[in-house]
Amino acid sequence: MMEKSKTMVLWMPLCWFIYSIMVMQQVESFSITSQTTRARAKHVSSRNAGSGSKVMSAAGTATSIDDSANIIDKDANSKHDTNGSRLNTKRSLGSQENLMLPRQYGPHLDKKNSPFPQMNHVSVAVLSSTPSIQHLQSALNDLMTTHPLLRCHVEGSGEPSKRIDLFQMVREGEPDPCTFVSTDEIYDVDDVLTVKEVSGGSAKEQLDQSWKASFEASLDDGSWCDINKGPLWSIELHRLSANGDASSSPCALLMKFNHAISDQSSANLMLDQLLYSVASLDENGFIMNKATVPQTMPISLEESVMGTKRAYKDVKTKDVSFNTINYVFGKAMEGLKNPVILPDSVTESKEDGGGFLGALTIISGRSPGGGGDSSSERKSTVQFRKLSESNTQALLTKCRANGVSITNALTAAAALASSDFIDGGSAKKGMERNYKVLQSLDMRRFGAQLDK
Repeated sequence: MMEKSKTMVLWMPLCWFIYSIMVMQQVESFSITSQTTRARAKHVSSRNAGSGSKVMSAAGTATSIDDSANIIDKDANSKHDTNGSRLNTKRSLGSQENLMLPRQYGPHLDKKNSPFPQMNHVSVAVLSSTPSIQHLQSALNDLMTTHPLLRCHVEGSGEPSKRIDLFQMVREGEPDPCTFVSTDEIYDVDDVLTVKEVSGGSAKEQLDQSWKASFEASLDDGSWCDINKGPLWSIELHRLSANGDASSSPCALLMKFNHAISDQSSANLMLDQLLYSVASLDENGFIMNKATVPQTMPISLEESVMGTKRAYKDVKTKDVSFNTINYVFGKAMEGLKNPVILPDSVTESKEDGGGFLGALTIISGRSPGGGGDSSSERKSTVQFRKLSESNTQALLTKCRANGVSITNALTAAAALASSDFIDGGSAKKGMERNYKVLQSLDMRRFGAQLDK
């Protein structure tokens, strides 16, 4: 059994390398909006260190904010009609955006297979006071008027003309591409806003329990979103039920997205605009220096970084250089030294997703979270932590002194904590464990930067 296992360990990186060469076109990212606004926050949101405390987790970010941010217009070249109404617009999804949809990498429409689950992006802001429903609704309508992807759905099956590899994952031809379609009249605030009333026990404790439970559940469960009907996002207001003035009580705004339309930078910009609009409505009865300029559909990352007509479907393999092949081969060969995809024991049963069958199941696109008997249920492990202002500042100072980012420091801490958690606080005799940590990178800062 062990000789067979060793042979499979050697073959898996080679197979993965060959497969990687075939799917190098899968390079894409996403954004709710171009950089239409610039925020100046008295208390810093999840992008920076500051007095707002922060919580980080695998696929989402929680941020505590004590004051609203200030928004100013930046983009003077945005296209909109003379009446200032929303624009109807559409764009085919990029490759990474497609990966975020509920779809099966292999054929599923004709074989009635369950689609691969969507990837969710969740972000929450805990506020020191509770906005009125009327002002929150007005601010949300203003937000949806600005950004097309907040009022869109997806059309098209996305099925290729044919599939050309062993796992039937590599696609050729795109007769009916998945397409973002943003229209004026279909969605409004009633389609995205849900109010969660919280009562009983310690007020702050109950509020935290409410939004944390929703946050954790929303990471894995995308059943709230029907991409063909839209919209592709929603927002929950978790507020305390009280007989007195609720505006002085804390609340939580929890936003959840199909990851195809959002990244954390987008969520930060949304939150900045939303809080500015609510604060302006509270103080003046209308939105001062209104940021609402209806945008056109943001371009894909492929266009932003590589320029127009430079996607794989346009250039095929003519731009694949030796350096590209060398890079992909190097990444594939990492599996020979560090087979991180394998569990502790190669003989584990597939019920827990382990063993070589479990690994091959993941490679072939039927990973945890998919439907059917061959897939185990996807379950994120979430831990919420909060840093005080003084600890955040101390961490920032230490990171700067050592030339590392806060993200990298927190990543190292998370890896060490995970090791303690997984092994019960003690290493197993004669066994080393390898960890691979995934971090996000804003690719739009590189290349042609057409969406600047």
